[in-house]
Formats: sequence, C-alpha cells, structure tokens
Amino acid sequence: MPEDMMLTLLKEIRADAKDFREETRKNFGIAFHRLSVLEATMASLKADMATLLSTMPVVNERLDQLEARLAAVEARLT
Repeated sequence: MPEDMMLTLLKEIRADAKDFREETRKNFGIAFHRLSVLEATMASLKADMATLLSTMPVVNERLDQLEARLAAVEARLT
C-alpha cells in the first residue's frame, strides 16, 4: 500500500516535470523568436545609420556654404 502511494506520487511528479519542460520550451521558443526579430531590426538600423552617416559630410558642407551665403547677404544689408 505505501508503495502504491509512492508510485502514484512519483508519477504525478513526472507528469508535472513534463508539463514544466514543455512550458519552458515554449517560453524559450517565444524568447528566441523575439530576439531574432530584434537582431533583424538592429541589423536594419545599422544599415540605415551607415547610409545616414555617409551623407553627413555632404550635408555639413552644404550647411557651411549656406551659412557663408547668409553672412554675405547680412553684410550687404547692414
């Protein structure tokens, strides 16, 4: 009789452990999916930033030219 109770208890523990493992696998699957989405997003952002940074010298040069032209116009008006 005590052996039957112990066997029943061990079967319940095994079932609980199996459920826990399945839930853990599912949760890790979700977490890894989210990480892969984040990695893809970061790679896309990295490419966008590289493009943006490559255009900054040209933008800065144009701003410098506009500032010089503005200063010349202001000098003529005063």
